[in-house]
Amino acid sequence: MDPSRLTEEVEADLFEYLPVMLLVTRPDDAGHPVVEDCNERFLDRLGYVREEVVGRRVAAFYTADSAERHRSGGYERARGGRYGREERDFLTAGGNVVSTVVRATPRRVDGEVVGVVAVYVDVTRQKWREQQVKVLNRVLRHNIRNDLNLLHGHARTLARHEDEAVATSARVVGRTVEHWLSLAEKAAEIERVFEEFPDRSTPLSALLRETQTAVELARPSTTVRVEGPADGDVSVSSRLGVALEELCENGVKHAERERPTVAVEATREGERIELTVTDRGPGIPDHERAVLRDGEETSLVHGSGLGLWLVRTIVRRLGGELNVGDADGGPGSVVTVTVPVAPAGGVSE
Repeated sequence: MDPSRLTEEVEADLFEYLPVMLLVTRPDDAGHPVVEDCNERFLDRLGYVREEVVGRRVAAFYTADSAERHRSGGYERARGGRYGREERDFLTAGGNVVSTVVRATPRRVDGEVVGVVAVYVDVTRQKWREQQVKVLNRVLRHNIRNDLNLLHGHARTLARHEDEAVATSARVVGRTVEHWLSLAEKAAEIERVFEEFPDRSTPLSALLRETQTAVELARPSTTVRVEGPADGDVSVSSRLGVALEELCENGVKHAERERPTVAVEATREGERIELTVTDRGPGIPDHERAVLRDGEETSLVHGSGLGLWLVRTIVRRLGGELNVGDADGGPGSVVTVTVPVAPAGGVSE
């Protein structure tokens, strides 16, 4: 096709070339939205021809659950300009489900709202991938944990064997099993943080106290020293506590001293909070620093750095930054986290 002609066609009917499913609706006599027009992508994805779609109620193409949500005030919100990002599932002509994310805005003629324009993004493949990953993750984690616990029990029994070679091998197996059990627990924590843990703002002073208590309870020989900003309390994302706790535990779990310590200092610079976590442990290895600095996943393949990857992911999602260095006078490490101040009492976006 002549490129200039293609440009003219796109400019003449831009909606037909958008990578989305588009519906133009109007209310019928009962106030229910009916399809006034749609783009070809909508027809192709659902397997209809235009004559089968135009003039029918939109709810007729939804699954039962989506139709119910649609009827529960969704159209009124869209006509009033109060419609946010929502999820809707369609049924194709062949009976398959197409999952979408939709945004809808009022459609005006001469200043009067006469209907709605709805833009649907097809997320079916993403939904299937998410479901498959969740099922595989939970099934594998459950079975692996059970088998690892079984192996751990046998390894402890064999570690008492009178043959020293057998006992030594059993201790190696036991340490390996403990390592993988720890990774399984960390994977479960990551899932909980991103699927269940609400992201709300909390006072920084409370978050520091909670972090101190959690680490010292989990490791009774550890001391966590905290120091908050001198110019009064501020709010931060509650998810920051997970990252701080991980950094503190990482700083003391390999310490070669009877009573390890870690210090957390918080200072405020305008609308940002800087938190410095300093430990006197053996330091963070280079391959794990790469996880914090670059999100490098190579080391994760070898089973290390998973907790630090969680720290980096949380900080990046909060719009923050990470820096890793060595403690003055060594040994030890210094990790500096800088995040925005969150609105007090609100939800951190």
